[in-house]
Amino acid sequence: MNTNEPCAAVFPVDEDFMRLPNNDVIQLEGRQQKITYYLTLGGWNISSPNHIINVIDKFDFSQLDVLVLVNSYHFLEHRVIEDIIRIAAQNNIEIYWARDDRDVDRQAIEEMSDELKVCTSFICNEVAADISTVLHNFDIPIVSIAGVGPYVQKFQVGLKLRNDFVSAGYKTLYISSRREGVLFGARIFPEFLFENGMSFSEKIYGINHYIEKLCREEQPDVVLISVPGETMELSQKHKLDFGYLASIVFSAIKPDVSILNLYNLKYTDEFF
Repeated sequence: MNTNEPCAAVFPVDEDFMRLPNNDVIQLEGRQQKITYYLTLGGWNISSPNHIINVIDKFDFSQLDVLVLVNSYHFLEHRVIEDIIRIAAQNNIEIYWARDDRDVDRQAIEEMSDELKVCTSFICNEVAADISTVLHNFDIPIVSIAGVGPYVQKFQVGLKLRNDFVSAGYKTLYISSRREGVLFGARIFPEFLFENGMSFSEKIYGINHYIEKLCREEQPDVVLISVPGETMELSQKHKLDFGYLASIVFSAIKPDVSILNLYNLKYTDEFF
């Protein structure tokens, strides 16, 4: 599609994405990008009072220039990803991958994209870790947003708080636990936090130095940090990662204010 501004869609949207504040415009490679279409899978039954939600099986992809893959509560099967790459190849669509699926075979996706001549970009932060054994202290107020488990809307809370601080005149640094934070002008955690190959203590030093570097460069009045993962095991059945990522972050920084997001109903083991 040839227009002055690329025509962009986000997929697969669900309740999670549609609750995000200011979800009409995202940032791609330093430019403001209006979202024209919101795409989902049939059977997810997603609706919105403010936007038209299109099911991909009935959507005309020839209208698109850019497709941004975002997080969802629902599982996205690998065959759907392959179908999307084929559709992109047929319609000359550029793909931006902003999902947090850590078990996705990135190499396989890149190889398929290369074979079909699809431009696929992964949104991530591959900065190298500084693991010198000095922990920096911070004289800037730090607000952390953690959760007792998954699906507790840390990202939504972080975006809302950032908007409120900015509206009040404070220069705000927001570090998101999700890759799609980049789409909303946030910083994100480096990939070394989630990868193997570094020890627990090395990751603590690396995250501490990363945050200190951002504070030094951006000189914010306040820092918001969405803490990845859960704070502890959720139940006897669902250990998750035993609060591993949160332990690293809370060892790297000492928040002045800590927000803990909870579930608003009593969860069941079947929910997870």
